[in-house]
Amino acid sequence: MTRAGSGLRLPPRTWHEQGREQPMTSLEDRKQEPTINRHTFVPHYLGVLSNNFIWSQSRFFLEAYGTGVNEIRVISVLADCPNLTATGLCEALVMNKSIVSRTVRDLLEKGLIQSGSTGRKQQLTLTDAGYELNARIVKISLAREKRLLDGLSETDKVILLGYLARMANNLDYAGDFDSLLRELGMKG
Repeated sequence: MTRAGSGLRLPPRTWHEQGREQPMTSLEDRKQEPTINRHTFVPHYLGVLSNNFIWSQSRFFLEAYGTGVNEIRVISVLADCPNLTATGLCEALVMNKSIVSRTVRDLLEKGLIQSGSTGRKQQLTLTDAGYELNARIVKISLAREKRLLDGLSETDKVILLGYLARMANNLDYAGDFDSLLRELGMKG
């Protein structure tokens, strides 16, 4: 439907504009509709764990060291894999290019990383101050992981990491909405 002379497409008229009452759906009818039980839905637990762990870490490192979670993630990767480019960081962290670019700029300004430019490709490494901060990050992060996994054996941890690696390998498959909607007989 187009408003006369405007060229704007309008949504179809709603039930109240058409002079009809909205069809009533009882609470009992709604109870029959499928829902997601957050207690058995794995993505819920993954999200809760990730959000809580990262949020508390970010808050602590911002207050203690003036460094946010994205900066911590970049520092950790560069400590493990020096001489990465910004593109390499994006791939390693599965992080948006603009966020990596902003984070790298901030870390350069803080003197925590340095750039060895080779044309357009900046190879990034930690400075001495960056390595010192990374040593604190590692100590705190490993202690937090130990607390998070309290009650699990080393064998349990290995099994958990195996399951998480399998799920990580399935991310592209889970995110393929075209084939998913075809499987479900739904249109996109």
